[in-house]
Amino acid sequence: MLASGRESFYELKDGNRTYFDVLSSTVKTEEQSKKSINLNLHKTGGNVVKKDWSASLIDLGDGVLNVEFHSVLQPTLNPIDGSLAQTISDGMDLLEADKYQALVIGHQGANFCAGANLANMIQAIEASAWDQMNERIKELQNLTQRIRFSKAPVVAAPHHLTLGGGFELIAPAAHRVAAGELYIGAVEVGVGLIPGAGGNLRLILNLMENSGKGRINAFQVSQKAFETIGFAKVATSADEAKFLGYLLKSDTVIINNDHRILAAKQKALSMVNDSYKPPQYRDDLKLPGTGGRTAMAMALKGFKAQGKISSYDELIAKKLAFVLTGGDKAGLTKTVDEQYLLDIEREAFVSLAGESLTQDRIRYMLKKGKPLRN
Repeated sequence: MLASGRESFYELKDGNRTYFDVLSSTVKTEEQSKKSINLNLHKTGGNVVKKDWSASLIDLGDGVLNVEFHSVLQPTLNPIDGSLAQTISDGMDLLEADKYQALVIGHQGANFCAGANLANMIQAIEASAWDQMNERIKELQNLTQRIRFSKAPVVAAPHHLTLGGGFELIAPAAHRVAAGELYIGAVEVGVGLIPGAGGNLRLILNLMENSGKGRINAFQVSQKAFETIGFAKVATSADEAKFLGYLLKSDTVIINNDHRILAAKQKALSMVNDSYKPPQYRDDLKLPGTGGRTAMAMALKGFKAQGKISSYDELIAKKLAFVLTGGDKAGLTKTVDEQYLLDIEREAFVSLAGESLTQDRIRYMLKKGKPLRN
C-alpha cells in the first residue's frame, strides 16, 4: 500500500471514498448507499459554500443548502455560539436571495446541539454586559423567526442530544426529520434560566397544533408547557418528543440515522414541489393570563411546602409562568402576539441571568456537568 503512494487504506477525494484492495493491490471506489448522504464525503467534492469555526454551508445539490454544525472547541456537543448562528444566518441570506430553494439544518456529528455556550454566557455575566446579552438573545430570537417565516422551506434534522437552544433552533423549521433516537428538551431551569430564544413560544404553538383546534383550552396549553419546561422534561425518543410537544405529530421520524440527512433533503424538495407557503404570523394567541398564574402559584406553593422545590426554584417557575400565561396582556377576552411573548421571554431570561443563584448554577454546571440545587 505504501509503495502505491497511499498513506491509509481509506481515503476521501473528489466526492468518493476509495480503499486499497490488498488482494489485487489496486485502489477501488467504495459504492455509496442510495439512501444516505455522507457529508464528509460530499464536502471533498467541492461542495462547501462556506466554512466557519462552528458550522459550514454545504451544497447538497438540486438547489438544497445544508447547515452542518462542527464546533471546534466542543465537537461532541455543538453549543450555540456566534459562529454557528452567523452561519445559519448566512444560509438564510442565500435562501432569501433565491440562490437555493430549500435549506436543511442537520449534520452527522455525535449530537445535534446541547444548547447555549455557558462559558460565553458566564463571561458576559461577569462583565455585566447586560445590554450586549439582551441584544444577542434578540438576534437569536430574530433568527428563529426568520427560519419560521422563510418563503422557502427550512427542514431541521435533529438527532441524539438536542437540548435547550438546540430545541429552539429546530422548532421554527417548516418540518423536522428526526432520528428515532432523540434526547430533546428545554432544560434551561437546570442552570437557573428559562428558554430565551423562542422556546416558550415554540412549545405553546406546538401544543396548540398537536392538540387540534378546540380540543385544548388556553390554561391546558400553558399548564402542559409549564410542567414540561418547569420540570426540564427530556424526551428519550422522537415519539415521546411528539407527546411532550417538542415535535409536531406531523414530523418525520427516521429509524436509521444514516438516512436522516437525505430524507431531510427529499422532504425539503417535496415541500418545494408542493408550492410551500410559510405560516401566518400569530396575533391571536389565547393564553390564561393572571388567572392561570394564580393556579400555577398555588401549585408551586404546595411543591415548596413538600420540599420538592427550593425557594429559588419557585422564583424561576413564577417567571416562567408569567411568560407561558401571556404576561400582562393575555386574559379571558384578550389575545397576544408572537413578538410580545418573545419580548417577555427575553426580559425574564436576562433578569434571571443577573441573579447570583443562577450564576452559581451556571458555574456548577460548567465545573461538574450536572445541575446544582440551590
